[in-house]
Amino acid sequence: MEFDLRPRKIDLYIVRKFISTFFVALILIIGIVIIFDISEKIDDFVSKEAPLKAIIMDYYVNFVPYFMNMFSPLFVFITVIFFTSKMAADSEIIAILSCGVSFHRMMVPYIFSATLIALLSLWLNLFVIPDANKTRVDFEEQYLKSKTKSVGRNVHYQIA
Repeated sequence: MEFDLRPRKIDLYIVRKFISTFFVALILIIGIVIIFDISEKIDDFVSKEAPLKAIIMDYYVNFVPYFMNMFSPLFVFITVIFFTSKMAADSEIIAILSCGVSFHRMMVPYIFSATLIALLSLWLNLFVIPDANKTRVDFEEQYLKSKTKSVGRNVHYQIA
């Protein structure tokens, strides 16, 4: 079986819809996660007098890439199911198949889109998240975590 892998209009349509559905779903869940995180940590922000600029720029701007990368595999799965079911409900898959496009050829834009998302995830893992986590952890140590001294830590007793 030989495939013609040149991009066609339908491929660009599927890739555009797939990527946009992925990012819209991811942005919605990141928004919900941020709201829950703010409600959980608002007392610590107020009690430690964290400045608003530091909360936004040092914590939440660096919080988003980590959670985007963490949720991206799940949302690729959700996007495939949601987007394909929407195409099926709109009878787009029937139209594509009736034009002589095979199921295997129709999967090429899906694989291309998933590869783009995987490369984005790899880029986030290698270049963005390490620096972002360093800044976020420094913020957490300064404003969120309580500095408790443990006097009896790492003390070993000999038992007779």
